[in-house]
Amino acid sequence: MPKHLELKLSHPFRGIIWNTVADGNQPRLFLEVRDVKEKKVSFSALNLQNYEWLWKDLALEEPWWVSLAAISAEVLLFTVYTDTNNPDKKSLLAWDVSANKMSWWYNGFAFSGANNLYVKGIDTKFGAKETVLDVFSGKVVPQSDFHLDDSQNFPVIRPFQYEEGTAHFDTVTDFLRSRLGVTPLITIDYLEFKQLILVSVFVKEKDLANYLYVFDSGGGMLFEEKLGENLKGVGLDTFFIYSDHLILVKNKNELITYKLL
Repeated sequence: MPKHLELKLSHPFRGIIWNTVADGNQPRLFLEVRDVKEKKVSFSALNLQNYEWLWKDLALEEPWWVSLAAISAEVLLFTVYTDTNNPDKKSLLAWDVSANKMSWWYNGFAFSGANNLYVKGIDTKFGAKETVLDVFSGKVVPQSDFHLDDSQNFPVIRPFQYEEGTAHFDTVTDFLRSRLGVTPLITIDYLEFKQLILVSVFVKEKDLANYLYVFDSGGGMLFEEKLGENLKGVGLDTFFIYSDHLILVKNKNELITYKLL
């Protein structure tokens, strides 16, 4: 492994890693994993300081119609779809991360945002009223108590996406052809971070395949990772940087983290 990266974790799940939420206050990553065949969803929390799981494969009372919304202080927020025939009917569930138990529930609430003190959204029980909740109790607070300057800092760095036919796409394609003989298709994820150049591309094999290439600042290739094969279409957010870690999802079900040195 090159000196710029150190493999810290490789963990496969029984299901598709559907969503990830990064903590803006502590180096913690929350994952939503869906088992499509069983129609079950589970949630896991990873501490990136010691690479230990705070908890893993957590199943809520609602087995399927629930998804990650946000992390606010020590409260993890979930959107629960209370009417499977009407996706507009939602409620909000708050989970205490440290105690690993439910904190509160607010029925008829469409989540729109949160900071370290408050949750904002639309109360749908009686029309559509913009409402602010205290994140720790779930109680309604006056609108004047919601301050935007309290908002969290989300240190997630995502790549630029260059679509086929654009000048940036052509420039990166020329670079990859000259270095590796690779011809990308459809879209390229591209990021320069510290001394690294990270490029995620889709190429034609039997079907589409997704590769991540990491180069040093001089254009020398450090390593490659095949993230997927036999794909029917391209995906978005194939990698991101968080808390000085490169975060990857391989084959839709394996979480891989590299420490950036």
